[in-house]
Amino acid sequence: SLVYYELDLGLNHVVRKWSDAVDPTANLLIAVPGGNDGPGGVLVCSENFIVYKDQEHADKRCALPRRRDLPNEHGLLLVASAVHRQRDLFFIIVQSEFGDLYKVTLNYQEEQVTEVKARYLDTVPVCNSLCILRSGFLFCASEFGNHGFYQFQGVGEDEDSPMCSSAALDEGDETVVELEPRPLQNLLHVDDIDSLCPVLDSKLLELERGAPPTIAALCGRSARSTLRMVQHGLAVTEMAVSELPGNPNAVWTVKRNRSDETDAYIVVSFVNATLVLSIGETVEEVTDSGLKPDTPTLSVSLLGEDSIIQVYPNGVFHIRADGRASEWKAPRGRPVVKASANARQLAVALAGGEIIYFELDAQGALAEVD
Repeated sequence: SLVYYELDLGLNHVVRKWSDAVDPTANLLIAVPGGNDGPGGVLVCSENFIVYKDQEHADKRCALPRRRDLPNEHGLLLVASAVHRQRDLFFIIVQSEFGDLYKVTLNYQEEQVTEVKARYLDTVPVCNSLCILRSGFLFCASEFGNHGFYQFQGVGEDEDSPMCSSAALDEGDETVVELEPRPLQNLLHVDDIDSLCPVLDSKLLELERGAPPTIAALCGRSARSTLRMVQHGLAVTEMAVSELPGNPNAVWTVKRNRSDETDAYIVVSFVNATLVLSIGETVEEVTDSGLKPDTPTLSVSLLGEDSIIQVYPNGVFHIRADGRASEWKAPRGRPVVKASANARQLAVALAGGEIIYFELDAQGALAEVD
């Protein structure tokens, strides 16, 4: 049975207001917007039908369009739903156990519902949950396989789409409305979110000596079955591709200011040159970074709050935020071979075994410490 309860905020307890019998196959309840947004009440979903119910209101029973190849004795169940509200209207999307989506609308005057309609929308993989976003997208949390992200291209107003109405049942017309699944018409598939659900079997593999272990997993069901190779680590997204003039020796990223959330430059070192790429809407070469381009680079890092140091074989180049630069030259015949730096300190190793230590002073200059 369907039972209505009301929360009495004054007495801080729940009061049973009303109950009514429902179909024994009922498996899903959908709350209908009330107040200024709609007539209120609920939709009770059962085999083959959606029934609108409310206290002191006659039931409105609407059939569902069925697939043409579905036997008559096979009941059709709904498994997921989502309600979309706008300022002057609302509609409900429901999905059958075969993945067919229906748009359910209610015709009403004040709190009296006169008709319930269910129109075929599109077909997507069966979902555990549906979510309609205000930006015009539909997220489908799939029961098996990857989750889907779709953009609305239409809202099912095509008169050629199969539709059932409670008005037909009120008039005694029980003709079965058939549908034929079709390619997406009202939805555009935008993206997928990877999901292993359900993992039916898995094996731990060692594909290469010294490489991280790999899990081979059998996932999904039926036509959405997949074999997936899973490794421990973080996924990365390719944002840009830039061709390089040669084979680089090293690469760094560096910020302009320590408080910045993202890096500003990609510094690429070659045998006899340094390439600086700017990170923005695109990744492109720049020449105004202040870094020396005509020498290989051994180290690049942010020093202090907003200055950059570039260590190269013949010395150290210190670039401040206002564009001023200072340079320390390595002794003749003893180039810099290694370097390490933190926020305020720098150490460089010279050929022959000598280490030179620098610190950032109170004026923001890089000073050699004996």
